[in-house]
Amino acid sequence: MRVAFVGKGGSGKTTSAAVFSRYLAAPGRPVLAVDADINQYLAQALGHAGPPPRALGSDLGWLKNHLRGTNPLIT
Repeated sequence: MRVAFVGKGGSGKTTSAAVFSRYLAAPGRPVLAVDADINQYLAQALGHAGPPPRALGSDLGWLKNHLRGTNPLIT
């Protein structure tokens, strides 16, 4: 399942995403939360105390290759 939170700035997207991610993960389900916002605070909202994660756009080539994987249908 893929869920996206969209809206104008300050509408609570990050907070909603963090609460929903925690709700899904509570019974032990695996959850991957991706923060595609230009202002990335989802990791902090989820309680990550270390250095901030690398921004998705910081290495676009790596990201495209990672998402493409070994699928021969995607050029």
